[in-house]
Amino acid sequence: MKITIWSDFMCPFCYIGEAHLEKALEEFEHKGEVEIEYKSFLLSPDAAHNPDKNYHETFADLKGTSVEQAKGMFENVVNMANNAGIVIDYDTAKFSSTIPAHHAFQYAKEQGKGNEFFKRFYKAHFAEAELLSDEDTIGRLAAEVGVDAKAARESIQDQSYTQKINQDIQEAGQVGVQGVPFYVFNNKYGVSGAQPVAQFKQVLEQVWLEENGQ
Repeated sequence: MKITIWSDFMCPFCYIGEAHLEKALEEFEHKGEVEIEYKSFLLSPDAAHNPDKNYHETFADLKGTSVEQAKGMFENVVNMANNAGIVIDYDTAKFSSTIPAHHAFQYAKEQGKGNEFFKRFYKAHFAEAELLSDEDTIGRLAAEVGVDAKAARESIQDQSYTQKINQDIQEAGQVGVQGVPFYVFNNKYGVSGAQPVAQFKQVLEQVWLEENGQ
């Protein structure tokens, strides 16, 4: 079984959904026969880091809402993350462009480290206050999952990876992705959003039975 996942590193529901899917897979009898492939998606293509504004202020500006409203929205997300067993800390997280990190992800994917890269960068963004647009940060984090740091940094300026990111996004449009996370099971069963563990378990079982003629 193959699961294709469109995601962005700054997407909290992608991080939460990843945790839910992992828990569902732990209880799935055929986990060893499941292949997962991540694909790039850009939630905020024009995002940029402003060191003079915190995450709440930046988000409020983007959404045209108040800082207090932004904090209220984030509080719900943080609670969901806690229930999923992961940490999201908007008090320290740094809002930034994720395009440089997606360049390095595309390189890491070629090296067979795409999934490890994605998981590491989720945690770096949400729990460790790492700046994902910083070249040295990208190189250091990439090295932690076995990707050459120098090559990861160099990939940021490589236009071939821009093309790969755009291809992923175009493919997302073709399969009807309107937001992330978005999961496609065996290239034909689509699931949107950070579904609960029980829902992922049900989808895994149903797809397995259908695909294996049972």
